[in-house]
Amino acid sequence: MLDEIKIIQDSLNLYTDSMTTEIDLVNNYSDYCKFIVLGQGRSGSNFLLGLLNSHSQVIAYGELFGFQDIDWSLPKYNPYSKFKTLVSLINKNPEIFLERIILRKYLPLISAVGFKILYFHAKGDSGESVWHFLQNRQDIKIIHLKRKNLLKSFLSSKKALITNEWVVSSQKGINNKPKEVTVSLDYQECLGYFKWTQASMETHDLLFANHQKIDVVYEDLSQDYESEMKRVQEFLELDYETLKPNTLKQSSLSLSESISNYLELKEKFQNTPWAIFFED
Repeated sequence: MLDEIKIIQDSLNLYTDSMTTEIDLVNNYSDYCKFIVLGQGRSGSNFLLGLLNSHSQVIAYGELFGFQDIDWSLPKYNPYSKFKTLVSLINKNPEIFLERIILRKYLPLISAVGFKILYFHAKGDSGESVWHFLQNRQDIKIIHLKRKNLLKSFLSSKKALITNEWVVSSQKGINNKPKEVTVSLDYQECLGYFKWTQASMETHDLLFANHQKIDVVYEDLSQDYESEMKRVQEFLELDYETLKPNTLKQSSLSLSESISNYLELKEKFQNTPWAIFFED
């Protein structure tokens, strides 16, 4: 196992530090701010990660524990997405993967390193050790991303399943956004999603109660990302930089335009805690 780790680490170092000298490599260090972006799906996590990665001092990895292959969300790391030894390591011993690969030593110019993890990630026997690792490492800061309107979050996931478009890069331009679709939503599915997401938020707030934590609300981030990211940069102890998004908002339709049975759903959710979601 240790030989495998060394091979992986040497390969990553060779790739990511190829522009440095041998002296630079000796001076790599681990005294940087460590963080995770925590939250539900379809709550602006890709938007937030893109903003973080536009900072010259930040490395923000993607969904390391979400798929069969590793989603680095960083182009220069993509060649390692299907590295079989690396995928095997993340499945068999995720703590070592985090310690030796993600939270390893970096060049001194890097001030913050983190990754994205959603509530439903890292499940099963080996996956649970990921959450234990994160809970026990109180030096890891938590950016808890939340979305107020859970109906819009649920709708967004349904649309993405239909279009198979989960992220729209700003490099493609606004004219290449996915085609707008209208969907019918099931009442029980909506209710289950609302309850599960609310419970997950509360559970993970408790899980990381002893960590340094900041809540970032999607609605605030999308409305004024400059102010919100200034707050995030202060939290991560970064030198302030003007950040630029690399993703676009996928839909401009209202809820009533996007949900074919909107009025029916709105009536069913009247006089419930979830009625506030039905405000266009």
